[in-house]
Parts: sequence; structure tokens; C-alpha cells
Amino acid sequence: MSSTHREYVRQNMPLIGIGTWQIKKEQTLYEVIDAGFKNGYRFIDTAQVYQNEATIGRCLERLLPIHGLTRKDIFITSKLAPSNAGAEKAPKSIENSMKDLKTDYLDLLLIHWPGSWLKSEDEKNRELRKESWKVLEGLLESGKLKSIGVSNFEIQHLEELKNISSIVPSVNQVEYHPHFHQDDLVKYCQDNDIHFQAYSSLGSPTYREKLSQDEVIKELAEKYQVSIPVLLLGFAYCQGISVLPRTTNPEHAIANFQVTKLVISQEDIEKLLKINVDHKTCWDPRVVS
Repeated sequence: MSSTHREYVRQNMPLIGIGTWQIKKEQTLYEVIDAGFKNGYRFIDTAQVYQNEATIGRCLERLLPIHGLTRKDIFITSKLAPSNAGAEKAPKSIENSMKDLKTDYLDLLLIHWPGSWLKSEDEKNRELRKESWKVLEGLLESGKLKSIGVSNFEIQHLEELKNISSIVPSVNQVEYHPHFHQDDLVKYCQDNDIHFQAYSSLGSPTYREKLSQDEVIKELAEKYQVSIPVLLLGFAYCQGISVLPRTTNPEHAIANFQVTKLVISQEDIEKLLKINVDHKTCWDPRVVS
């Protein structure tokens, strides 16, 4: 079981998915997923804290038959909310996620955050992580979860899991872009057969403009004749790191899928890795005990 669920991810999870953070309006989700299915997307990423699982479930119920797809044709990830961490709340919350998404299994379930919300030094964090992971293990064993992983986990959190479980996370979903790339964490995940997955590839809404104004990024987007968003997605995608671009515009979703045809040379990847900026745009898990 320890490696089987990681093999499931390798065989079934596409390298690009539809991110849905901050998107709650049903018509918007319907239009973006509809455009995505038409153009090759087969992967949807959501989370309990996004408060849109039920909306996505209704969209999928309508859209799958329209596109000639079944549940098995798509990959669905959700994430356990920090407020639902632990043995008491996690099982019911995950059952509710599946009910809302109108599915009897999830392809991937992640622990969303290593702490109990933003209480970074809470002494309960370690125990809650352990309890949550044991819940995920049980649901993996039962088949309700096909694979289990984590999000925003640092090396110390991943090392801690080694001490309590023989089951290695299949995925670690982390902020990753040319202005924030934790090379040591990427290498750790690669060395331990944990798929490294990027979020905020385009920068958060408050930082997107800074990324788009970077001279190296602008130069390479021009060189490869792609938009800056596609170049930024390609930075991860061309390293075998999966991406989850979020947009409320169906045309942007279609444009983002162009990354699947982009090949950035290793030399140019290195140029992006050498940009001398280290700016994290989202909450920082490095401070979570």
C-alpha cells in the first residue's frame, strides 16, 4: 500500500489541473470546467476551505455526460481543512466532501496545512497531523481515497511523518514560481518519491504583476512566443512539476492549456531558478511547529 497509492498518482494524475480557489459562483465554475473539458483538462483541484465542493459536484453531474465522460475519466483532489484536522472531525468532513462532490471516492486527499489553522506554535499541531494522517491511511485502505498526500509541508513535517507511518505521501502541494522556489524541498520530495505540485504558479493576486514585470520572465516569454502566464506555468511543468492554474475566465483556461505543448530548455529553466528573489506570497508553513 505504501507505494501503490503513489503509483496511482503517477499513472492517473495529469500534470495540469483546474484550480478553483476563491471561485464559488456556480455559473463561473460551470463555464470554466466546461471549457476545460472541451480542451483537454481532466483534473480538478478543490478543498474544504474553498467552500465550493458542492458547487463543483453539481457542475460535474451536469457536464460529465455532456462531454461523454464518466467519473473515472477525471481526477479530483480535495484537501482536509485545518479546522477539521484530527481523529474526531476528519472522517466526517471527508465523507461530506465526497457527498458534496457526488462521488464515492476521491483520487487524492491532502492535509491542507501542517498546523491547526494559523496557530503556528500550537503544541497540538503534531498530534493533529498524526491523527489526520492515520484517518487518511484508513480511508486509503478502504478504497474511499485512491491516494493521500499533503500540502504546504516543509521538510521537518515530512520527516515527522516518516516516524509515525510507513506510508509516504504521494504529493506535496506547495507554492512555487520563479520568485519562490524551495530547491531543497523540491530535491527532498524527488529523493523520497513524493510528487511536487505547484500552486500560485502565476503569483497570488497581490503579486502577479511583480512576476509579470520580471525582465528574465518577459525575455523568455518573448523567446518562446508564449504569454507570461504560460511561461510561468511552463517553469514548473517542464520540470515535471504539476500545475493548477486558477481562472474565472474560460478563455484564460484554454490559453493556459498551451503549456502542455511548451518545451523550455534546461538552460532557460536554470535562468529562472537563478532569479535572485525569494518572496512567498501565501501563508508561510516554515514557522509551523
